Amino acid sequence: MLEYSSTHFHDIAQEAAKILSSHFQRGINFSKIIQLTEIDRRNLILKLIIENPTTLIPASVILKKTTVEIQGETEQEQWSRFAHDWAGIEFLSAIGTDHAPQFWGASLEHQFILIEDLGEGHPSLVDPLTRASSPINLQKAEEALTAYVQRIGKMHADTFGKTQQFEAILTRVYPQTLRFHYLKTDDVTRILKRFEDLLGKITPQLQQEIEQIFSYLQQNDEFRVLLHGDICPDNVYFQGEKMRLIDFEYGDIGLALIDGVYLRMSMPSCWCSKNTPDNIIIKMETLYRNELKKKIETANVDNLYYRAKVYACAYWIIHNANRWLDEFLEQEWICPSGPLASDSKWDPTTNAFRPRMLSRLQSFIVHASRLGYLPVFTEACQALLHYLKQQWPQTSFMGFFPVFESKR
Repeated sequence: MLEYSSTHFHDIAQEAAKILSSHFQRGINFSKIIQLTEIDRRNLILKLIIENPTTLIPASVILKKTTVEIQGETEQEQWSRFAHDWAGIEFLSAIGTDHAPQFWGASLEHQFILIEDLGEGHPSLVDPLTRASSPINLQKAEEALTAYVQRIGKMHADTFGKTQQFEAILTRVYPQTLRFHYLKTDDVTRILKRFEDLLGKITPQLQQEIEQIFSYLQQNDEFRVLLHGDICPDNVYFQGEKMRLIDFEYGDIGLALIDGVYLRMSMPSCWCSKNTPDNIIIKMETLYRNELKKKIETANVDNLYYRAKVYACAYWIIHNANRWLDEFLEQEWICPSGPLASDSKWDPTTNAFRPRMLSRLQSFIVHASRLGYLPVFTEACQALLHYLKQQWPQTSFMGFFPVFESKR
């Protein structure tokens, strides 16, 4: 952490003070600015210490500024991340929830948002999931996952039927924004080509099922909510028993179960990706569904809910295969790991891509077969899994998170 006076970030601090003064209807000045992120990170995070706080004005706020593009990222993609982060947090504050930090304001000119300071450090799900397996650590991990899935379920339930408000904010912030968590026509073309190369031909039944997935994700209103879209263990803030969601850069409107199957599909957008024991997945999915049932009637209807689950799993299979498989088919890739506690048992050297793909295919095949949806697409995934196991004879399925190793 680096501490500065407000003059070090003069333009940003001046704009932030102006926005907060308008929000709180009182002149705001900063006594100190603390830089929480390293210089080369894609977001600049500043902690702004407010002079003379009151019961209505916090002692500090967080400024999150988009600074550099991810490697290979276009200007539109960078602005889209910023717009979605802004829209997601403003929307959740506007509808009166505490699922995310409270939204205090934002600047288009300087590309930053001002949000609630959730406290010191960044306690997250990474620590409870990556500690050594022991009875007390297992209990703490399960408690953390319970808070996690219930928070996601509550957010989905609270945003159901209100998604037009998010759309309005997003369009206001950046009308040219990219949209996430559905399949584009190109995604359908690419996955059909992959199966054609693998199977020799595409049957009308397989093409029909893939087009059904495409249409369902585009048109489904039964579970249309605000998705976080990237609910990695380090994209939450977990202190005590309270879980809050952060980093809505890929938050968008879509099928609730895309977030809801995140554990089942072994956290498919995250560096911190491992398997979770089936009995814990079942328990967590039940808790998640119970939250949906409180406000989304279709969550009470088994056939509608189970279809949504299978289609959401299929989305992640197509998304992962199209995005990663060609790049890493011939050459394994070790995903860089994020910050870890000193007592973590996570091994960064084994954080490989190929076990993820095998495990997600296997998870989809088992679940879709059990529930009876997308049988032809499931057969194609079985053929893909068989092919990949032949191509990668030294690759095993992904292991459990370290805390669950004793449950093998």
